[in-house]
Amino acid sequence: MILNPSIADADRAAFLRKLDGSDLNVSDWEGDFLFNFMGAGAKFFWTDARRLSVDKMRMKYGGEPEIKMPYPLEISAPVKHAEADAGCCQFLVRLDGRQQPCNDPAAWQRQNGFRYCEMHADGVRRDLKRQGKTIHLIPFRQ
Repeated sequence: MILNPSIADADRAAFLRKLDGSDLNVSDWEGDFLFNFMGAGAKFFWTDARRLSVDKMRMKYGGEPEIKMPYPLEISAPVKHAEADAGCCQFLVRLDGRQQPCNDPAAWQRQNGFRYCEMHADGVRRDLKRQGKTIHLIPFRQ
């Protein structure tokens, strides 16, 4: 999860260069991160984990007078999935590039009320059995 997907990698790089040039005391881990970034130069490979680390450092140090790059306030909201229809399977599946509930008629449910269709209940049981675990499902009654 990237805290703010609207921040460009170039802005993150500019922040890291300013942080490296400042006299601020950073943690050992942050110092190693800066060292690796500065050593890689233009060949630095951005991953979501690295973006998240830089965003967190920017939240921590961006407001300092030496840096003058405060973290933008518009932090993205978590993704909200569609709700399953009443009496239907709530197991999330990927449809049209997005995660949505299965919405097949529910046959089983957990004690907390989470509903499964026959196919997804079998899949969950099978996956947990491979891990040496079990799941207690009760028949779904509407």
